[in-house]
Amino acid sequence: MLDAAERLIATRGYEVPLRDVAVAAGHRNNSAVQYHYRNRQGLIAAVVARRLGPMESERANMLEAFAAQGKQPTVRDLIEVLVLPILQMKGTHYARFLEAIRPHWPDESIPTGYTEWPKVLDQLNKSIKADKPARIRRVTAVATAMFSLIADYERRTELGEQSDSEPDEIVDMLSAMMTAGLD
Repeated sequence: MLDAAERLIATRGYEVPLRDVAVAAGHRNNSAVQYHYRNRQGLIAAVVARRLGPMESERANMLEAFAAQGKQPTVRDLIEVLVLPILQMKGTHYARFLEAIRPHWPDESIPTGYTEWPKVLDQLNKSIKADKPARIRRVTAVATAMFSLIADYERRTELGEQSDSEPDEIVDMLSAMMTAGLD
């Protein structure tokens, strides 16, 4: 059911009928989503939690590698920590799913467990020399752009049209957004 929800929300939007999710998952009971997940938010939380675990494990490993090397991560390093684990999920609709739910998703409404995001965002905030409002605007802009760029990459990957240089390009673009005009 989670695969069906991820795919349908990614391709048809946030408001896809839950009964369509149940049917796409092979359930004859149109209320299967409500039975298993209570509501749309519960279903979305389950999709996010399923994908988040492996990504957060990879993010933690990346951050631990910097610490083990005694290296203070650069802005580019931190952007890689956010981006690369999502790009490594081949054959999913997850980035497009996130793009579709983002405008409807109050961050505090979905319990996702432990995440490295606050740690990475804190380090990003400390890495750029700007006042607090400017840092908040930049981090917000980077998050918005990141979801769109990764969703586009995912679409091209599905069509076999992505290039091997795209992950680096995405990281470079987002890093530039964080640091442009601050040097």
